[in-house]
Parts: sequence; C-alpha cells; structure tokens
Amino acid sequence: MKNFRQYINQSWQIIKQNKLYSFFYILGTALAISMIMVIAIAYNLRIGNIYPEVNRDRIMVLNDLHENNKGMQLYGSFSEEILQKLLSGVKGIEAVCIYIRHGEQLDVQKDVLSEIKKKKVSYFDEGIWKVHQFHFIDGRPFSKEEVKNSSNQAVISESTAKSFFGDKTAVGQKIWINYKEFTVCGVVKDVSPLVYMSYSDIYLPHTPQIRPPSVWQGIQFATGNLSALILAGSPAKFKEIKNQIEENFAKISNTLAEESKLSLAGGPNSFVEYNLAMNAQDGKADSASKHILQLFIIILVIILVPALNISGVISTEMEDRESEVGIRKAFGASRGKLFLSLINENLLLSFIGGIGGLLLSYLFIYIGYQLFLNLLGIPSFLTGSSTFSWLDTSMLVSYKVIAVAFISCILMNLLFSIIPQYISTKKNIINLLKRNNHVRGGKSPKKKNVWIFLELLAVFVIAWMAIDPMYVLNYQKDIYDGFEHKDLYIVNIPSISEKSPVYKKETKEEMQQYSKIILDIIKNHPLVENAVQGNDMPLTPFCSIKTTLSNSLDSLEVQANTLYIPIDKNYFTVQGIKALEILDKENIHENGILISKSIANKFFGNDNAIGKKLMQQKTEAQVIGVFDDIKTKQYEQPIPTVILFEKAFQMTTAYFYDPSKIIFFIKAKSGVSEGKFIKTFTEDLGDKFKIGNRYFDEVYPYSKDIEERNEEITHQKSMYTILACFVLFNMFLGIFATFWLQSKKRRGEIGLRMAMGSSKKKVSRMFVMESVKMATLAALVGMIVVANIVYFKGMFTYGEFQNPVYWAVTNDTAHFIIVSLIAYAVILLTVTLGTLIPASKAANTNPVDALRDE
Repeated sequence: MKNFRQYINQSWQIIKQNKLYSFFYILGTALAISMIMVIAIAYNLRIGNIYPEVNRDRIMVLNDLHENNKGMQLYGSFSEEILQKLLSGVKGIEAVCIYIRHGEQLDVQKDVLSEIKKKKVSYFDEGIWKVHQFHFIDGRPFSKEEVKNSSNQAVISESTAKSFFGDKTAVGQKIWINYKEFTVCGVVKDVSPLVYMSYSDIYLPHTPQIRPPSVWQGIQFATGNLSALILAGSPAKFKEIKNQIEENFAKISNTLAEESKLSLAGGPNSFVEYNLAMNAQDGKADSASKHILQLFIIILVIILVPALNISGVISTEMEDRESEVGIRKAFGASRGKLFLSLINENLLLSFIGGIGGLLLSYLFIYIGYQLFLNLLGIPSFLTGSSTFSWLDTSMLVSYKVIAVAFISCILMNLLFSIIPQYISTKKNIINLLKRNNHVRGGKSPKKKNVWIFLELLAVFVIAWMAIDPMYVLNYQKDIYDGFEHKDLYIVNIPSISEKSPVYKKETKEEMQQYSKIILDIIKNHPLVENAVQGNDMPLTPFCSIKTTLSNSLDSLEVQANTLYIPIDKNYFTVQGIKALEILDKENIHENGILISKSIANKFFGNDNAIGKKLMQQKTEAQVIGVFDDIKTKQYEQPIPTVILFEKAFQMTTAYFYDPSKIIFFIKAKSGVSEGKFIKTFTEDLGDKFKIGNRYFDEVYPYSKDIEERNEEITHQKSMYTILACFVLFNMFLGIFATFWLQSKKRRGEIGLRMAMGSSKKKVSRMFVMESVKMATLAALVGMIVVANIVYFKGMFTYGEFQNPVYWAVTNDTAHFIIVSLIAYAVILLTVTLGTLIPASKAANTNPVDALRDE
C-alpha cells in the first residue's frame, strides 16, 4: 500500500510538471470514454433489461410477414389464423403476448362531454403481463377471459390516472376512449417512451381491433395487424423455438396456391436481433449481424483514433524525457521500476480522463437529448416534446456499462503507451543522456517523422471511412425530389366520430358538398395560391405497394400508387409535378397509367411514351403521362414509380382511404414564411371549417411528412455525423498536440535559425510545409490502402439504385476520387492549423532564450 501511494504521489508530481502533455492525454481519453459511454447507454436502452421489459434477453419477436400473391406484394404483420397456426404446439415457450403492432393516439375523456385529451392507446392480450413485468400501483391486469370476451377493461398509466382523476382512486372509474366507455381495472407505473415497445398511456384488450386479412381486386392476403412476443424459458431455447415455428410455416406455405408466396423475413428473431436490424423489412436474417459488425467497427474507430493520438503524444513526450529516464537509471533505478512508474502515470491520467469522460457523456445526453434519441432510433412521435426527464437513473447508470467503457479505454491507453515507453526504458544510459544530440538532429527526428507519417496514414484511412457515408447521405439528400414541396402545406379536416353524441348523420352528397365548400374557403384565402382535396394520404411520400410493369421484351418491379377517378388536375400541379400539367379529366381513365421517366427510358428508350402500352401485372395499360422519378425518402435516390387509377377503391385495410378524414394540399404564395402562414391561416379559417361534422385539426408544412419518412435513417445519420465529428476533432487534437510538443522540443533549432537571419514568417512556413508534405504523402499512400479496402468491402451505399442516371455516388471511380479529395482537404486543413499555431508560438520565442536549449 505504501509503495502504491508513493507511485501515485510521484506520478501526480510529474503530471503537474508536464501540464500540456497531461492536458492532451486527459482530453483524448475523456473524449473516447464519453463516446463509448453514450453509445453503450444508447444500446443498453435498446437491448438491455429496462422496466418493464426486464425479460428482453429471453424474448423473441414475430413481427414481419411478406406476401407475394399473384404478383401483388404486401408487407405487414400476421392475420389471427396464421399466427395461431405458427405458434401451435411449439415447445420451450413460457408465455406469448399477441399485440397490435402500432398503437394509436386517440381521444380520451373522463366522460363523454368532458375535455378531450390525446393519449396513446395500445392493444395487447393477457400475455403482456407475463412477457413484461409491469409494476401495478393499484388494481389488477385484465384477464384472459376479459380479452376473449372483448370486455371494456382498461389498464392506465399513473400519469394518465392523475390527469383524469387527480388524487382520487382511478380503479373502478369510467373513462371514455374514442367515445366508448371503459372501466379502469388497474394503474401501472409510467413507462418511458424510450422503451417504445411497451410504452403506452392506456392498455386495452386487442380483440376488438383484430383486422381481417386484406382484400384487393378479389385477392385475399394472409397478412393482418397482429404480432407476437414470445417469452422463452431461456435464451438457449431460441433456436429450438425458431425451428418449430419454421416447420409450422412450411406446412402453411404448402397449402397455398402456386402464385402465393409467404416469407417470415428472417423471423422469429430474438429481441436483440430485432432491435439491431438495420432495416426491419429487408427480409434478411443477417441484418442484425451486419449492424453488430458495423457497431464493432465504430467502437474500434472510437478507441483507435484517440489511441493513435495518445501514442503520438507519448512518443514525442518520451523523447523529451529521455534525459530524466537516463538520470534515474544512472542512480540505480531498474528498467522494470522505470517502466512501472511510467505506466502508473498513464493509469492515473486515464483515470482522470475517465472521470471527465463520464461527466461529458451525461452532459452530451442532457444537452443533445434529441440527437441522443436519434442515436437510439426512437421515433419522434413517441416522445413528442418530452425532455430529459424520461431518462431516469436506472437507464443512465449501469455499472456494467461504466465498467466496460473504463476497461476498454484503459486497455487502449496501456496498449498504445507501452511501445514508446518500452523503447525509452530499453535504451542504455549513455544514449539516454545524449538528449541534446537528438535535439540537434540525427536519427531521432527521422524516426519521429516516420511515427508521425504512420499516424497521419492511419488517420487518413479512418477519416475516409467516416466521411464516405456523410458524403453519400448528403449527396442523395440534394438530388431533386421529383416534385416541389416548397410552400406546400397539408390541412387535416377530420369528421366527428359516429360514436359521438353530437354527430349528425350525413348523406354522401352532403359530405361531397361540405368538402367543396371547405375547398373554396381555402382557395379564397389571400395567402393561398392554389389548393386541392387529396386522398387520405398525399401522393408522393407513400408509394409503398410494389407492382410489375412489362412488355414483350422486359419487365421491371416499381413502386405503385393508386388514385381515384375522377381526379382534379390540380392534384398534381399543387404538388409541383409539372410534367403532368397537360392532363385533363378526359385523359384519365381506368386503364390509364402515369409512369416516371426511368420507366419510360427503360421500355421505350426516351421520355416520349404517351399513348404506348405496357402490361401492369396481367392487365394491359396505356401510358397517359410521364413525370419525374419521385424520392420516397429524402436520403435515397429517386425510384421508378407508377400511378394507377380506379373508380372505386377495393382494398379493405386500415392503411388506405378513410372517408371520415379529408386532407387538402395547399400551395402558399411565395415569400410567406412558414410561421406566418400557419398562424394566419389557423386564426382566419380555423372556425370556418366547422361545417356539418367537419372540424379543423391542423395545418402543417409538407416538410414535416418528409422528416417523418426519414425517421429510420435519422439515427444512422446521427451516428455517422457524431462519428465523423469525433474522428475529425480527435485528428486535429492529436496532430495539434504532436506538433505542439514537437515545436516545443525544437525551440533550440528555431532560435538558431532566427539568429542566422530567418524571419518568424519563414520559420512558420517551413514548419507548415514539412507537415503538408508529410500529409500529402500519407494521403497518397492512404488512397492506395483505402482502394484495397473498398475493393473487397465496397463503398457506402444507402437505398437500392434503380435509375438509369449517372450519379457521383453510383460511379465507383468518381465516388472514390471525390471522397478522397474531401478527406485530403480535411486532413490538410487540420495539419496546417495544427502546425501553424504552435510553430508561430515557438517562432515568437526570443532567440536568446531558445538558444539556451542548444
């Protein structure tokens, strides 16, 4: 213990004497640990056992069913019949929870005439209380019999109970949900929206909400709206359970017609696999393993970059301390004791850096809360305007997470500090005491230059890998969307529920008349340039059904959207799809289709396709218009799209047209700010929309829909952004620290040059040119290294490329050169700044003082 205290005291005194070196070491360690901590906390929230999902390590998710039925593809969840057959007779299961995949924001009231509050309502069977472990503050869960009989029992959260009943007991009270009366049977402790699979304000039996299989054009699909959480006896039983479910699935598939094909999309997956899958609908079972590999690479980069910087800083500092090491060896210090002393210094610096990193990580989560949510992949609509308060201590403080972060960084620091320290302690006393000779030149500066070159080389390669995804995502974001959404707004005009006591029955003619009156009111507003009534959903963002177009020579799978006949021509022009302005009502018929330019070029060689014929599935269709390819997601490239027409919509599914909801597209006059338009429009027209059962809900910019469509990539982009910033900042810090210490060590040389007539400007330029040459050489060699890596790995891509258009991100040569130039420009700027500042400072030293180092 006495020796330990002595080592610590000695290390502390040496640290205080080398403040600049200690600062760079501690800052590098703190940044690394803070990044690892943030990622560890995020992934602990995603896959760790968090209330009430305390059994995540034993849960399997059966969620996705893909179906191709006579050429029509549908992506969704399971019908009740399919789910029952899949789970029938499966051994190793402790409990099963059947639930409806997406909850709803519904109108909730204390009584039917009281104030309406929007609350999230989710639907489960009684298995939810076994699969998850909710803490009941009062009452009880709904039972199996109550679920079977569709009993109007509700379990509500503690905050919901307080918002409706205050301090009174909520159990036994009545509550109206979507104008239907329910009895509160239990109250549970609030669940954070960050635990999004079990988060809800109200939990109801799922039975009344079970949707029958979808039917479209006479085709009945197997998909429905049910999913399952499977609680296994232990993780060891996952494989056995999956094999049994796949056997049941094979039996189901054998009973289908030849033209019908089902796919489980790799499921059932463990909770970890399901949550780590990069794309839940890619149909690939290995998507989670790819994500884990990606995460491993990211963590490796986070550890490697600061480690390289610290190694460079230590190497520079150890050259400066070789005289000290030589004197200590001359007075009898053994090589082992010297080495242990140096290691103790690093451990103390690592510990101080670790404490700083821990504090930095929590500070980042607090300040960058929304960015942290993106990193988590939590949809914003679940958390709304929620704040840091949703993160309680149990979510943030995990001893395992902290231990892993500390151990990984300490091992990193030790690993990269051992080499330069071992080399210094290995030298004999005479060479160590010849410090002045090293300062004047000789072999040591050359060795140092080799070390710096290798550091720059590694940093260039890592920077290239960090910049590549940022380049692709931002490049594709800037590609033309295929329509103009500037000054485009959406107005929701819903109808009072038929269950409401103030609802008045309306005829179809009256509903159409009221809609026309509302449209005229909108068009006459002074800030509105044009407006049109739309379907339940806008045209451009929801091209989610795939279909096949073909001719006698070729075929192409495309995204499809179906619209009603008759349709207003303004439906297209308001959304800025200018290629369709020539359309008239007479042009649009049931066998007509509108195709995007890539489809026209694919089948006809040019954009001139109007009047030509294609087969849509097994039906002949005539091209009546051509438009630009449309981006369904902002970070992807435009994709081939077809618009179909029907006189009546036959799809019986909740995803499509609902006559109780009407939306209008509004093209505002140019020059009107978003805030002014929304405020003025709401104040002027909000009350005027109360016609029949209609009422004004909200007006919002179309860009809001774009942001929601990008939710699934936002967290990936956030991670790439954070990683790129981390790499670049650490790169600057490491180079800055290395050259700062190197310039400090070369004060004697600087003084000598200035004494011989060199100016400060010349000295600074000399230092900068040395570093620029080294950075250029490192970049050239780095490009060769990167070229070999991407040859086998491939460059970053996002979204499936389908357009016969030249993009800089799809041409490998252009892609490689552009990213290499960006990486070179960044490293060149960093090296220049990192050299110029310390070199200028060193050049300001009085030559007389500087020459004393000689």
